[in-house]
Amino acid sequence: MEAHESFQRFERAAHGPLDDLSRTAAIVVAVLAAFLSIATFLSNEAIKEAITGETKTADATAVMEANDVKTIIAESNAQILRVVAVGNPLARAASARAEALDARTVNELAPIHRKLADEIHLHQRERDHANDRHLVFEVSAIGFQVGIVLAGVAIIARRRWLLASGGIAGLAGVVMMITGLII
Repeated sequence: MEAHESFQRFERAAHGPLDDLSRTAAIVVAVLAAFLSIATFLSNEAIKEAITGETKTADATAVMEANDVKTIIAESNAQILRVVAVGNPLARAASARAEALDARTVNELAPIHRKLADEIHLHQRERDHANDRHLVFEVSAIGFQVGIVLAGVAIIARRRWLLASGGIAGLAGVVMMITGLII
């Protein structure tokens, strides 16, 4: 009979109603898990923005370097025309062509170069901003993960201070997530 009573007590303890600490901890874990999924999503979106910004920077840099090559070729061609024109009956035409190449470099390629340099700078700032946001969202996710662990351990250890610590860690995660949304 004693074994049967022990078994019944065990069943009541194992499958009995949740106490207040366990119920509160379960709710805290669920809420923190929801926030964790949001922080993870935002972190992933921020890293996508960083990668896109880096790609745009690389594209603009490649175009700028191609324009630099065009400039060098135009300047070289102009110099060759000036050298060849010395003592040549077509000197005037060669000199005019050299001046046209110089004008193209100054009037056409230089503004494109400045525009591309500004575009590269803008993309680099966007990339850096996205990287900063990614870091903040990652720290936010860490806060949620620590909060979930502490709240889970509170159920096992039956310690309210662990649950409170988990809540504080989760609150820090919320603050970091809001910071990432604001910056």
